[in-house]
Amino acid sequence: MAIDKLPPGLGNTTPLTGHQKYKASTTTGTQPDGGAAPIRQDEVTLTPQAKRLSQMQQTLATTPAPDNSARLDALKKAINEGSYQVDSERLAANISRFEQDLEGL
Repeated sequence: MAIDKLPPGLGNTTPLTGHQKYKASTTTGTQPDGGAAPIRQDEVTLTPQAKRLSQMQQTLATTPAPDNSARLDALKKAINEGSYQVDSERLAANISRFEQDLEGL
């Protein structure tokens, strides 16, 4: 099936932006009696979770990354020397906290 020749109205797209509500008008073609088809309005509403994720993404995009180069160098050195120890209880607590944070979204 070739998708480069779409029926009238299916090629009309409206790019989505940072707005919370989007409206796009599309035509549905012609009616069987030859008359003009009605214009249908589609509307998308973002959930509160999606809005929060969008806000977080914008915040992260504008926040400068911290300089962790000294800490990373120390970790790399400890791993290469074989002296790095994994604290399994701390790791499990962090995973659990991360999962709880995800549930809260």
